[in-house]
Amino acid sequence: MSSENSSKVHYVTVSAQEAGQRVDNFIRARYPALPKGRIYQMLRKGEVRVNKKRAKPVLRLQAGDVLRLPPIVAGKTPLVRVPAFWLERIEAARLYEDEDFLVLNKPAGIAVHGGSGQDFGVIDAVKIIWGEDYAQLAHRLDFDTSGALLLGKHRRALAGFQQAMQADAVIKVYDCLLKGSWDKASQEVVLRMKKEGERVVVAEDGKFARTFFTLQKWLEYEGCALSWVKARLDTGRTHQIRVSVAAQGAPLAGDDKYGDWAFNRWLKSLGYHEMFLHSCELAFDYEGKRIAVYAPLPESAMALLARLGA
Repeated sequence: MSSENSSKVHYVTVSAQEAGQRVDNFIRARYPALPKGRIYQMLRKGEVRVNKKRAKPVLRLQAGDVLRLPPIVAGKTPLVRVPAFWLERIEAARLYEDEDFLVLNKPAGIAVHGGSGQDFGVIDAVKIIWGEDYAQLAHRLDFDTSGALLLGKHRRALAGFQQAMQADAVIKVYDCLLKGSWDKASQEVVLRMKKEGERVVVAEDGKFARTFFTLQKWLEYEGCALSWVKARLDTGRTHQIRVSVAAQGAPLAGDDKYGDWAFNRWLKSLGYHEMFLHSCELAFDYEGKRIAVYAPLPESAMALLARLGA
């Protein structure tokens, strides 16, 4: 995409990687701080031209199309301040990178993006470290969840990953530490879930959710039974793993929403203060290429497993 001075009438050429977007979405992606109403006003009044012609918001752009745009002031989102501590951790978290994707081993304790009480997120750190247009989030992990987080470097890559997600062709596996003895070597857990306020509950009228669990090891320490399991998502519901294990009577270690308060307090006495949910494997195919990434457990989780005798 060509560079320009957006404070004046300027022209933008659509690249092959940007082709296929609606013109309104194209402008929103380029100027995320520009109010949506202003974008549609520009289109309605003919201030935006595509190849010298008026354009409706639903027009799909093609590679080589030239957009004429009016002066746009403060259209770029100012970079959010991110503490140096988190910048260093995110920069060191790179697991895999090619011309299409970036995969980070996200630490627990940071949101993927700011908002909802969070001043900053992983994406803000990425913009500061590697540049504002370097990569965009392809999916999300919860604040307290660690592990493999995928970012796409252009629209085609993001769309390709979303297509794989919709086709159930993305493998996502998580490491989990649970209270109690998981009673089967492998188990399929099927529930129906729906959101009620800030929580997700099991309900007959909820959305279908299926998770496959594989036992790694039974553990016992100071008279407390624990289970280290792998969880593979077949669907992608909010808090799916956390709700599924709690429904089986085996709450996730460190889960302050669906977990066991006394169990979590005991873990803190052992020096573990996080939620033990880690995205350890992410794999999918993109344009004939297999992308498979393994994310090592955080040091804190490794130390806990070692202390428990895993």
